[in-house]
Amino acid sequence: MKLLQSLLYFLLGSMILKLQCLGQADRLFYDAVRSEAAGDLDQAINLYLKASALSHSANLHGNLANLYFKKEQFGHSILHFRKALLLNPRDTELVANLNFAYEMANLSPPLQNFTNTYFSVNFLSFWIIICVIVFWVGLLILFYLLFFKTSRKPFLYFTTCWILVFSMCFFATNLCLKQKSELGREVISHLPSIENNHSNTISLRRFAGESNSVNTNILPGESLIIQLGNNGTNKSHQIANGNTWYLARSTNGKKKGWIREDEFGWIIDPNS
Repeated sequence: MKLLQSLLYFLLGSMILKLQCLGQADRLFYDAVRSEAAGDLDQAINLYLKASALSHSANLHGNLANLYFKKEQFGHSILHFRKALLLNPRDTELVANLNFAYEMANLSPPLQNFTNTYFSVNFLSFWIIICVIVFWVGLLILFYLLFFKTSRKPFLYFTTCWILVFSMCFFATNLCLKQKSELGREVISHLPSIENNHSNTISLRRFAGESNSVNTNILPGESLIIQLGNNGTNKSHQIANGNTWYLARSTNGKKKGWIREDEFGWIIDPNS
């Protein structure tokens, strides 16, 4: 009985805390809207960022992306347009705004699209269900043909077709899983707010640390995939001054190097 009461109190407390967070996020959101209307873009951005730490919505990230676009911080703008589209992938206005942000950043949209193909993350559950159905229905038909049909030709023909169909479904599922893994590690490069970078580029270094030589340069707004270490976690290294560096590559694999944690933003926060 005491265990049940404790569980109920815990659930009630969690609900109250969640409602408080949502209420605070709403207040911050509308304060940001008022600041934006008053022309104070920096204050509006700060308020939206505080609200995004408590709750996420396509409207919130879309508004934030538009503010960064007005300030010509296209890396941040592309990041938040991507976040907004992850929450509302069917919004054509967000797609148009994202493409315009890429154009203004002198970038081409990534060739790999995580939301608009039949092999995207959104279709993972569909392909898993299809695989299960194809496997078990095919197996039942095989048993029927094996034990109740005298001719072996139907059995051989069906077995061949069943293996081909199941293999294609399994391949599609693996593609979705790969994209899900890469989406979870995809980041968007942007210039750190505290720095005045006149070159408007971000350096990928050969090794972690400012003093190491530059391997290649990228533009703000480019997509990168954080590499995995031998233990299966994101490959990172913290240097003496406390900065954490991550090993990343471009989506086409042509660029690779170490990038500082404040020079990119996660599309999906790994800590959320």
